[in-house]
Amino acid sequence: MKIKYKGVIERIFVSALVLFTCYVIAGFIKDQGTEVTDIKDRVVSIVPVDMSRVNEIIPILESQPKGFGDPCSDRKNWDKLKASGKYAKALKEADEIMEKGIPVWDEDLYMGIFTKGDSQSGKDMQARRMRALVQLVWAECIDNQCKYIPAIEQALKEIITQKTWVHPRNFNQKNFDGLVELSTASYAQNIAQTLYLLGDKLSAGIRKETLAALYQRAFNPLLKTIETKNNDHGWLTGTNNWNAVCLSGVTGAALTVIQDKKERATFVAIAERYVKNFVSGFLDDGYCTEGLSYFNYGFGRYTTLREIILQSTNGKIDLFNDNPKIGKIAWFLPNMEIINGVYPAIADCKQYSKPSNSILRYVSKNLNMGLKNYEEVDFRGRTNDLQEDLMNVFPNSATEKESTANRSDSTNKLRGYFDVAGVLTVRPARLYAHAMAATLKGGNNNEHHNHNDLGSFTIVVGDEILIGDPGSIPYTAKTFSAQRYEYKSLGSYGHPVPLVAGIQQRPGAEACAKILKTDFTDKEDVFSMDISSAYQVQGLQKLNREFVYSRGKIENIQITDEFEFSSAQVFETALITRGKWRKISANQLIVEGKTERLLVTITSPQGAFSIESEEISEEKGDPYTRLGLCLANPVKAGTFTIKFSPVEKAGKSE
Repeated sequence: MKIKYKGVIERIFVSALVLFTCYVIAGFIKDQGTEVTDIKDRVVSIVPVDMSRVNEIIPILESQPKGFGDPCSDRKNWDKLKASGKYAKALKEADEIMEKGIPVWDEDLYMGIFTKGDSQSGKDMQARRMRALVQLVWAECIDNQCKYIPAIEQALKEIITQKTWVHPRNFNQKNFDGLVELSTASYAQNIAQTLYLLGDKLSAGIRKETLAALYQRAFNPLLKTIETKNNDHGWLTGTNNWNAVCLSGVTGAALTVIQDKKERATFVAIAERYVKNFVSGFLDDGYCTEGLSYFNYGFGRYTTLREIILQSTNGKIDLFNDNPKIGKIAWFLPNMEIINGVYPAIADCKQYSKPSNSILRYVSKNLNMGLKNYEEVDFRGRTNDLQEDLMNVFPNSATEKESTANRSDSTNKLRGYFDVAGVLTVRPARLYAHAMAATLKGGNNNEHHNHNDLGSFTIVVGDEILIGDPGSIPYTAKTFSAQRYEYKSLGSYGHPVPLVAGIQQRPGAEACAKILKTDFTDKEDVFSMDISSAYQVQGLQKLNREFVYSRGKIENIQITDEFEFSSAQVFETALITRGKWRKISANQLIVEGKTERLLVTITSPQGAFSIESEEISEEKGDPYTRLGLCLANPVKAGTFTIKFSPVEKAGKSE
């Protein structure tokens, strides 16, 4: 398929291709699979398909392709879902789509990354088109009256002939021949599920055309990379979410619609081999450097990949048995909870992001973790996709298991420590109205979805983040380019870390926190690190940051920076907040949230300091305040200490 551009659009397209090439070199490859340091189990490389393994898989595959859930014609479980009464909203939305049609393809929005630096609007437009198809299919499977079939067939025709299934940020001219990436993976499995669920309700012609589109846009391009070792699909050897998401989408689609067992077995063999690279991207303590949101995305798709392979092979191939690290990865979410269901916004994730209930139920039941609060979650009524949401309301490996574990929830533990990552969460001995807890981060500045944030921290009082990492900002063309750290929110300037002689932290693996001390007791946790490697400041001889978390009637957190230069330099550190703040004395502040307050006491033997307030709002992200705390005079050496204590809710006396 070829697209003709005229005038301005043609020039934009040519410029876009040039920009894309630069972008690939500068940033896109980094997003797909930059290696984090200290990954012991290295990636597996691209090799021809192991046909001996394919021949081993063939006899254990189901005779017919099968997706998640039951076909619409098999009414036992579908009628139960209908009788639940939880799909009225989905039916109403489908009726509205019937009236209006699916959202139109908007070329201006799609090309916005090249004309305006805006990739999100194009992604959202693509997602709305697929979501419309998904809603119509859910409605038909619930209603079962063929009411929605004409609209579904029209939606399929529009989607399989649209310009590309690829996200704008990954677009280039060769995509007309097919390219598997995040959007393609989602399109492929949702479209395959549509064919599987509706079967002969769809006309033979549309089924044939749709299957051909799956081969052209998803199956064949990936097979070509495996056969020729071309570089179209770098995520195969990548170690971040791309790997699991793309393998889950294309493998799931293949297992759902391809009749030939040898072909299906080939995709299983490919998934088995290359998904090991995704697991390699987690540190050996189970820590996910991509942060909570991308854990939900990547590991969530790892579970759907595991489940569809498990179901398709009658339990003979189990990706949970493939690596002992899986058990540690499963505990990432519970161990990252700060307190009261609040998590840190490390890497590219928003403040107050939540863990996936689907993942937590799935791993708890399958790995006998005993996370009781998640094992009884009701997923009926959710219609976001035809993959995970279907898997969760139909029998699967998790629903078939009874948990026998009796393990306490993570918030009852005093701390969660990832010793390889250098990330510590400290919690109170008991939960009460104004309890305070925190996450303290070491790590390095070459992590997946990296922010330059060595020494960063997040403090929660009650269920409010009062001080801490501000989280991500909306993506643009710059986000994964050489200009990434021009954004204050991605560089260290927008984090609660030092600004040394006016210099921010540098990116790269060489900027690495060296953990100096971990002394944990019931009463007090001491955690210190050397973060000097993050600052390319001539004459910087020492920069250590020490966290002390004290438990008692109330909790206190004390953070001390100890620094030394060969000549006098300016030293500044920062607090990041979305709360209101005010000075109450020369060295004390109050930071207020909606109902919680935090007393901040600042001391330094080196004397006076200034407080400079700056509001930061980038790319329409949620604004926040940076409080720069700067010593009044340059010094050769010194300490800077900030103490945090929770106080009574707003309206009561200090």
